[in-house]
Amino acid sequence: MINDFLNIQVLLAPESYSRLQNLDSNDFSDLFNKIKEFKSKKDDFILLDSHFLNIFLGTNLKNIFEEYGKFDFLAYYTSNEVAFEEQEILEKDDFEPIGEVKLENEEIFKPKMENKAYDLDFEDIEEEEPELDEIHKKLEEERKERLLEIRSIRESVNNKINYYAKDIEAQIHVYDEYDVTGKSTCEGTLDDFVKYFKDRCSTLRKIIELKTQKKAYPLNQLFRRKKENEVFIAGIVSDVNSTKNGHKMVELEDENGTFRVLLMKDKMEKGDLPSDVLLDEVIGFEGTINDKGDLMFVDRAFRPDITPKPTKTTDEKIYTAFLSDVHVGSREFLNKVFAKFIRFLNGEVNNGLEEKIVSRLKYISIAGDLVDGVGIYPGQEYDLYDVDIISQYAEVAAYLEQVPEHIKFIICPGNHDALRPAEPQPTFDESITSLFPKENVTFVGNPGVVNMHGLDLLMYHGRSFDDIIGQISSAQYTNPPSIMTELLKRRHLCPTYGGRCPIAPEHVDYLAIHTEPDIFHTGHIHINGYDNYHGVRMINSGTFQEQTDFQKRMGIKPTPGIIPIQDLSKREQHMIEWNQGKIEIN
Repeated sequence: MINDFLNIQVLLAPESYSRLQNLDSNDFSDLFNKIKEFKSKKDDFILLDSHFLNIFLGTNLKNIFEEYGKFDFLAYYTSNEVAFEEQEILEKDDFEPIGEVKLENEEIFKPKMENKAYDLDFEDIEEEEPELDEIHKKLEEERKERLLEIRSIRESVNNKINYYAKDIEAQIHVYDEYDVTGKSTCEGTLDDFVKYFKDRCSTLRKIIELKTQKKAYPLNQLFRRKKENEVFIAGIVSDVNSTKNGHKMVELEDENGTFRVLLMKDKMEKGDLPSDVLLDEVIGFEGTINDKGDLMFVDRAFRPDITPKPTKTTDEKIYTAFLSDVHVGSREFLNKVFAKFIRFLNGEVNNGLEEKIVSRLKYISIAGDLVDGVGIYPGQEYDLYDVDIISQYAEVAAYLEQVPEHIKFIICPGNHDALRPAEPQPTFDESITSLFPKENVTFVGNPGVVNMHGLDLLMYHGRSFDDIIGQISSAQYTNPPSIMTELLKRRHLCPTYGGRCPIAPEHVDYLAIHTEPDIFHTGHIHINGYDNYHGVRMINSGTFQEQTDFQKRMGIKPTPGIIPIQDLSKREQHMIEWNQGKIEIN
């Protein structure tokens, strides 16, 4: 099925793929022919998500041509907009009318309409409505007041401590070869997609071959291996189906062809074979080829995975703090709590333990969403106290300027930041980075890989978490490491193409985990979580944003104002937490 659609340059989103499998043959044939005819006159590469599947199922071809003949499909599915059907729900349920929105400066934004006869002429309205420049002036005054308050934090702390970390030389090296910054070439063409998936397949297959010490047999030559056992193959998953008996039929693809493999139900239930094979992941199989030479019965499966090893440590006793999802600009931003953390970094401590920790704190890793952004979702402007994106970043920079210079920041972007939404994301534009202190801030892309004091740190904001949650039952929002582990197993940060996390088809797959990290730091879901997988410290930091209305409806309970801090000289997974002003040890 997938290859049929690829032949007409149509990609299937996972939810659409599932729905298509349930169509009867006649309905599927009618749908496919309708899409094929549309594509004959529309040369765009189309992602068939739920929205467009509904359109092709329920609309005649003439109306589709009238409505979408000049539609920019590529811009739609690589944009940061929510899917159309989600937009409609948000617009109806998430946002109140403008007149009911509670604004801090309500007297400025709410026109006075006390004349019940409604016979005001234009001059009356102009007199009663505030002038636009007056509004701008007041907003600018509020910005200045906020910045003045922020810039007074350091001098307001009287307790001076001895910073041991000040005498420890910072060691930061960015692995540019794994960062898309300055190297993006994709234009969204078919050739870009082909090169992207070829690189993904080749990169991860080599890792599997290295781990197994076996060379994968070309898929288009397997007919020569009829009836043979212990045949080893590896490729990218192009199709997954469950049989009526509970087995899994997986179609594997490499540069030369495709081949079907069968994973038996009993072996999956025993745990001998994986039951969670995802579309587009790269995986290896070993098994027996049938008599016809067109099917493998799988005995073993191999993922690129992380090699089990002891947790790596630093030679010097230093601490690193991990945070993300600050969301400056949001009305739910916890500015007082964030300011309290900055005062903690300046030596405002409650006891000897806190002083010991902050005196040796050398690095702070920030995994994206520094600001709430602008235009991220419909009606966001009503959730912001500052709708100017540069002003939001200037406020973040002002906070960081108040941190002692010997503490080094490493920052990657997230989906709320002012960058292209498609991953991998390059780092911030100079118009933003120039706002920050150069002496102690290092910017990387998303994902970014940095060697920090001898330890390899993989930073990824985590937008693909939303897709993993819907595909793997064991992955849960309330347990972030359960999601992170699945990415490490597959050595890829966004295994399935076409989900909620848009992917830019670069000629190099920067979302592949090329080298095994010592620390894996993520964010995005606003919930703290920590664990260790095969020697990799997994840290998902929380947020400085209160629970939003959307999170309340979804039952998601964020963990705001909690910052994990680790002693990188120790192997133990004890996590120190700065919890809204107090140090706690888990």
